[in-house]
Amino acid sequence: MPCRSVSRAAVVALALGNTAVDAFWRLECPGSIGLARIDPLMDFDGLSGHVHALKGGSAFSAKSTADDLLKSKCTSCGVKQDKSAYWAPPLYFKGDDGTLTVVPEKPPFKAYYELNAGKTSDGKEQTIEAFPNGFQMIAGDNLRRNTTLSGPDPDTSGFKGPYTDKSNNEREQLAIGFNCMNYGFHGGPKKEEPTLYRHHLPEKSWIDTNCPDGIRLELQFPSCWNGEMDGGDGHKSHVAYPEWINGGDCPAGFDRRLPQLMYETIVATDQFVGKGGKYVLGNGDPTGYGYHGDFISAWDDGVLDKAVAECTDQSGEMKSCSVFEFTDDSASCTIESMPDDLKDENTEGPMSNLPGGCEIQSGPERATKGKGASGSSSGGKSAGVSSPENKSKDESPAVNKESSSSPPPVAEPQPEGNVAESKPEGKVAAEKEDKPDEKVAEYVAPPAPTTTSPPAEAPVADHAGNAIRTDIYTSNGIVYENLVVVKEVTVTEGAKAKRTPEAEHVKRHGHRHEHVKRHAHGGRRLR
Repeated sequence: MPCRSVSRAAVVALALGNTAVDAFWRLECPGSIGLARIDPLMDFDGLSGHVHALKGGSAFSAKSTADDLLKSKCTSCGVKQDKSAYWAPPLYFKGDDGTLTVVPEKPPFKAYYELNAGKTSDGKEQTIEAFPNGFQMIAGDNLRRNTTLSGPDPDTSGFKGPYTDKSNNEREQLAIGFNCMNYGFHGGPKKEEPTLYRHHLPEKSWIDTNCPDGIRLELQFPSCWNGEMDGGDGHKSHVAYPEWINGGDCPAGFDRRLPQLMYETIVATDQFVGKGGKYVLGNGDPTGYGYHGDFISAWDDGVLDKAVAECTDQSGEMKSCSVFEFTDDSASCTIESMPDDLKDENTEGPMSNLPGGCEIQSGPERATKGKGASGSSSGGKSAGVSSPENKSKDESPAVNKESSSSPPPVAEPQPEGNVAESKPEGKVAAEKEDKPDEKVAEYVAPPAPTTTSPPAEAPVADHAGNAIRTDIYTSNGIVYENLVVVKEVTVTEGAKAKRTPEAEHVKRHGHRHEHVKRHAHGGRRLR
């Protein structure tokens, strides 16, 4: 075969094999409507047991429905017609003296709408449908503190079934990521990690050394659907992951296809370099295995349907979609009504305990329910759920003193395939198939980037480099970073390609390719 130049998007399509790479857009949310213990899915009309970073429509409340959200006066996201709610726990730093402080975000938060087509379990082509208003779901497992993954991510580059992970337990664990940000501005080379590269929160000392620009929290939602608006008490049983996490075909019983959401939040861990302590999620999870997020769909009538049908640009830029109208006040949008019990609650720190008295539980056993536990604090009904009480088996924090148990240490980096034995995970989540307790293995990440220097002022690159300018400033406790980048990529495809370690890594992480494509156009994302 003669050599020829191909575009980066074409390389992505080749790498994904038979996976359809259709279109997507990044819904950017420059602001946050609040940081509060509100969760209308798990604690309808009550107080949540742990704090969440709230994005989207300003009418969000403990009993929000889509109709309520559509009446929002503003949204913290960039599209006026979208009043949906997006929320997940923030990251905190706990110093050696026990003081907790929220780790600021580096806006914008991004909610990806990925239009990844596939087939039903019996081979029929699927048509992607817009989320109906009122649709709601949760991704991730709040109580997980360990992993059942036995080693590096499975090879998904050519996988076509069978769909063996019927409970979605493994796919749910593969659908979270904690990626190291290193732009190469700090005395060493730029190091990029693919999407969903690491499925646990690394030790702080490792982050200090290797991630001078912070870390990126990632959460991929399922896209296979059974047609129900909600999934019961756990808000999951109505959806399932496709076979490749962010692509591929759907399992039996989930024949309809939705846009695939993915949340991205970059946090400023670089502000805590050299300080003794550790990181912990707002739900009391220092491992990262319990990272999770919630979603309620609330778009102006017909807008999302039209966007799914017409916004087929592969650049990922939301402004390339002519269907959308854009906001000019999203950075200043705040929640309209904070519950009286939360108005004076300290959620940013400094403080001696997590908001709500949420216990820090390290595992490896599953976290336990207790004081302030989600799903038990109010006894109220969850919107759209017909069960008499919203007592989830999936999501709940615990009592208000720190657990003395600690997980086996996770060394960063480790050779691929080096798996340390661990204790049983304990009783599995509600959606997992009933079976005896399993022995679980502590997931060990693939080799990570080489050590880089602590953060330094970002230089201006010449024309041959990537960075043209970076502006960093802080406002209202949030670090803003504006980055303008030019990047040209040409890949030459020959008759044979030598298999290098990087090629092996790309092959192992087949679900990374589309994400690389998503950011190959219109400049480089903030990392």
